[in-house]
Parts: sequence; structure tokens; C-alpha cells
Amino acid sequence: MIHIVVSRYHKNVSWIYRLANICEVNIIVYDKENQDNIFNIPVNKGYEASTYLKYIIDYYDNLPNLTFFVQDDEYAWHHSGSIEQQFCHALNSKSEYYNINDKCPLDGFHKSVWKDQYLEWYSKYIEHYVPVKSLPDDWMTGERGCAQFLVHKNRIHRFPKEFYISLYDWLLSTDIPGNIPAVFLEWTWHVLWSDITSNTQMPQS
Repeated sequence: MIHIVVSRYHKNVSWIYRLANICEVNIIVYDKENQDNIFNIPVNKGYEASTYLKYIIDYYDNLPNLTFFVQDDEYAWHHSGSIEQQFCHALNSKSEYYNINDKCPLDGFHKSVWKDQYLEWYSKYIEHYVPVKSLPDDWMTGERGCAQFLVHKNRIHRFPKEFYISLYDWLLSTDIPGNIPAVFLEWTWHVLWSDITSNTQMPQS
């Protein structure tokens, strides 16, 4: 069984159910500001990042082996083809972490106007678990942003539940405007879950 987690905000996501024709899946659609859905983020903040974190918090002790995290558009500028096609690519990769967004490299990170603000945030929320000095000098180069991926529970469980709670609480309470908080997470998912941190000793609290 694979969980497919969809971050939706006022869009029709009926297309997602076609993925059930590929393999056995449990599709969970999280809304923003929709009290009629038990899977709901109370405020529309953090874009897809708040959805992904809320799911991890909700299911941390009962994660399936694989979870596929996606946004609410079947076709988008940041990935080739459809989500259905990308889901098949992710499964066929046999990887424990596979980012399907193949059109949004992070190579421009070092020129970003948000770089210093990001590193300040990283120091507060991530550094304790993954020190910057443990990362290679080119830790953004060649990586992908825009946050849609297949992840094995082993990767998620690298970090305690409290870690994800702290990130979620920050997303819902931060005064940083617009999409910047979500972008911070887009720049960080691969740090948490890819092989880049496979040799890093991570504290559990």
C-alpha cells in the first residue's frame, strides 16, 4: 500500500484517482480552510509544505513504506508530462527518495535574495539535526525544488515527530509573507531525505 497525499486548495483533483489503476494506493486529499474535510489545514499558509508536514504528524507512527506527495495540478511547469507518468517513473526508480519535478533546479540558490534569510531560518530549525558543515559545498547544485516526491518511511523517520511539529507550527505562525516559507522547505526537503545526508549522525531530540 502506498499513500498518495494531495495538497489541494479549491481545485478539482479527480485526476488523482487514476493512480489507483497503477498499484494499491490510499489517496488522502488535504484541504486548506475546509472544515468539512477531516484532513484540513486551518489556514492557507505554507502552500504544499504545511500539508506534507501535517500528514507526517498525523501518520508518523503509522506510515506506509512509501508516500507520494503531490500538489493539486496534474500538469504543471515544474514537471514533465502528467503526475500519473511521473508516479510511474518514481516507482520504477526503486529509490527511497525521488523528486518528480525535473524542470526546477536549485542551482540559482546562491544568488537568491532570500539566501541569508534562509540560512538564518536553517540555523534555528534544521542545524541541530543536519549541520551545514556536514553538507557538501554544492549541496543545492543539481537538486530540484517545487516539492513533489516519493519518500520511504525510513527517510521520514530519520527525524523525530517533534521536528516536523516545530516546522509545521512555524509555517502556520510565521509573519514571513507570500510563498517564501514554502520555498524554504523546497530548498530543504532533499537535505532531510536524500542521500546527501546518509552519512550524517542525526540526534533524535
